[in-house]
Amino acid sequence: MRHGSNQLSDTLSSTFERELKVNIYNGTERVLEGERFESWQLDADLGAKVCTSGSGVLVHESVMGESLSPVGTKGLLSPFRARIEPVLTVRDGDFEESISLGMFRATGVPATSDTLVEFQGEEVVSASRVGIRFESLDEDTRRWGFRSPEQSPAGASAFGEIRRLTGMPVEQTVPDVPMPTIKVWEARKGSRLDAVLELGRILGGSAVVNSRGAWIIVPDAVGDPVATLRLGELGTVLDVADEIDTEEVYNEVVGAFEDANGNPIRAVAEVTSGDLAVTGNYGRNTQYYSSDLVKTQEQAQTAVQALLDISTGSQVYDVQIQCHVNPLVEIGDVVKLEGWKRPLIGRLRRVSMSDSAYMNVTIRVHRELS
Repeated sequence: MRHGSNQLSDTLSSTFERELKVNIYNGTERVLEGERFESWQLDADLGAKVCTSGSGVLVHESVMGESLSPVGTKGLLSPFRARIEPVLTVRDGDFEESISLGMFRATGVPATSDTLVEFQGEEVVSASRVGIRFESLDEDTRRWGFRSPEQSPAGASAFGEIRRLTGMPVEQTVPDVPMPTIKVWEARKGSRLDAVLELGRILGGSAVVNSRGAWIIVPDAVGDPVATLRLGELGTVLDVADEIDTEEVYNEVVGAFEDANGNPIRAVAEVTSGDLAVTGNYGRNTQYYSSDLVKTQEQAQTAVQALLDISTGSQVYDVQIQCHVNPLVEIGDVVKLEGWKRPLIGRLRRVSMSDSAYMNVTIRVHRELS
């Protein structure tokens, strides 16, 4: 969750004005500040490899007749060098507060145009309009490949390996765990990012880059809500709470693994009592699992039991919501919806913001089964 004042949280529950501008960085130097940004879109998806992407048009009013249209690697807005920070300002009367939506890597400039005017007999640029596409900083990790297969250090922990692989800040949001075995990361396109995502699963969640530019693990377990979304008069909820789907409710998990010497390890976990018992009316619904990080019988049994507990603990379904913009929330946050016919709490899987007063979100809700 992004940080904001208590007064901002109160303001977001009422009517307010908003404005988005952007800062541009080349390396660590801020080269442009508070530039107008139009026709913008910011889409985040917890299930995507690169979790956030966006686009918009930067509008720059020239001071000395300069053009901001980049040419190849040259120019402050060249995607070969630019980083972009969208900043959303909320206003209500005398109150004003700005929230950084994060730092992003510019990945493309689809179109540019300069407005020319005549000044002292010469044509000069009065304004530049530059379209920009951008991605969250996990794109840096995706592009950075291994030169050859690379082995994790002996005794490494999962968070330590994420730090080593990415060279980026890491916020430890769940307990660290030792690597269960030395792991070899393959040299192929995107394998460094794939390695980080696998480490997230070892830590019991999903690895993403947050708005502060740090890797975090969004845990699988849903905790208490950290924010409230407001539905409002024009808000909509596409609620599938009445839908029941048994396809992914497994009551038996079968695991197949190998120890350090290549000998097979087998492990099974099953439900033996209640409505989901394998001997009951539901019958058996089997899930299979394997991982080269499991090397002992104890690890194997723990792994299949954990998967069984997740499957039988609840059924998940996604609720699509259009609600008032809240710049404090980001994917992975557990939120509560206000203004709906019944309480609704779940984890934000998708967030789509634009220059609209409303944003579209997808909340993954759990229905208890046992």
